[in-house]
Amino acid sequence: MSRLFCVSSFGRLGPVVGLLLVSLVGGHGGTSSALAQSTGAADSAPENTLVAVDSLRRAGAFQAAQKRLQALRQHAPDRVAVLWRLAYTYADIGQSTEDEDVRTQYYENALAVAEAGLATDSTSARAHLAMAVAQGRAALDAGTRERIERSRAVKRHADRALAIDSTLDGAYHTRGRWHREVENIGFFQRALVKTVYGGLPESSIDQAVRDFQRALELHDRILHHLELGKTYLQMDRPDAARRELQAVLDRPVEEPFDPDYKDEARRLLEDL
Repeated sequence: MSRLFCVSSFGRLGPVVGLLLVSLVGGHGGTSSALAQSTGAADSAPENTLVAVDSLRRAGAFQAAQKRLQALRQHAPDRVAVLWRLAYTYADIGQSTEDEDVRTQYYENALAVAEAGLATDSTSARAHLAMAVAQGRAALDAGTRERIERSRAVKRHADRALAIDSTLDGAYHTRGRWHREVENIGFFQRALVKTVYGGLPESSIDQAVRDFQRALELHDRILHHLELGKTYLQMDRPDAARRELQAVLDRPVEEPFDPDYKDEARRLLEDL
């Protein structure tokens, strides 16, 4: 996805905001990070069914996982363990489809279910992380002001997830991407966003690096290496970027979108 957005009275602002949010959630959001955080004592839905759902998602069988989760939700509508998984699954299906209208509908479904999850249990770190991802996906087809608000929500919910559970690699990953992309829009554009829309929270490219490194310490995943490599590219650190991108190519495929991430890493390496 590379859609850029415009605002009639601020020609440069719309593309900047669009770039921020498309980069943050368009192709490599934190949806699959739930696979590393699938089970636990707090999950109150039948564990054997949830384990089966997680296996389906790990295999990329998102539609089958969706059906099982929807059936569980009918019998247990207030189970947060079901709701955050369903939010991720909707986002996964959206990421998998080429049809823009279908993708948008799945992202809207993800947001609605994430909201239901937080309404059920606002102390669930995984529910906050699901909301961070869903907010970013919902922003893709929103107006500029809404995109800014949803970008703030991405940061807020990622921070809240980590405050509750500091072991969630996906939350570090999501926050790292937020820091990197806000840094990428530049001083002038950020000042314009602040003047027109009240600005965004403070960002730091060094914090982005720390977040991705911490995510990798918790779970050595292709996606974390890729985004850390892209962060080093943004910092003009080609040797460090090359190391991370090569790690993407060297690691075996473990998750449904890993082949896409490998293709991106290969293209980036060729351009170095």
